[in-house]
Amino acid sequence: MGINVSIPPGFAYGADEALPDMPQGLTVADAAYHTVHGYPGGVAALAVRMGMPASTLTHKANPNNDTHHLRADELVAMQALSGNFAVLHAMAAALGHVCTPAAPDQSDGDPVEAFMLQQRAQGEYSAAVADALQLVHPTRSAVGRVDARAQDLIATISHQVAVVRGRMRPEPRV
Repeated sequence: MGINVSIPPGFAYGADEALPDMPQGLTVADAAYHTVHGYPGGVAALAVRMGMPASTLTHKANPNNDTHHLRADELVAMQALSGNFAVLHAMAAALGHVCTPAAPDQSDGDPVEAFMLQQRAQGEYSAAVADALQLVHPTRSAVGRVDARAQDLIATISHQVAVVRGRMRPEPRV
């Protein structure tokens, strides 16, 4: 579960202001190509792990090939084996979503503990944002800290919702 806040550039910047550089993500096809070709040991090593000939995987990962395509289960296997989730992120971006790694629930189902963990994560996120905003030009490290704390906060909110949902009274059977 993730949070996505998007402000169109026209609302965020005045008519006379230059828009900032906004790097575009990879397409799904390009992400698949880079995942396959960036695998340690190359295409041949990943193909062996996926149980297919290297030539077939090469053709399937070629964004210019119209005859061979990676199936959904192959895309999942490719990402799981490589640890590279660029395809997942490209798919989410193409659909207007973001992906957040799932973190294990630390509350063990205790609603008070879940609330406390969420509040702590909120404080750590706020502190990271405040630290970054004190800098005229935030460093890569400061931005990375904000991102990491945001991901933690999103995960703790998801766990808190799950704990509350788990305490719902069962609906009567009809």
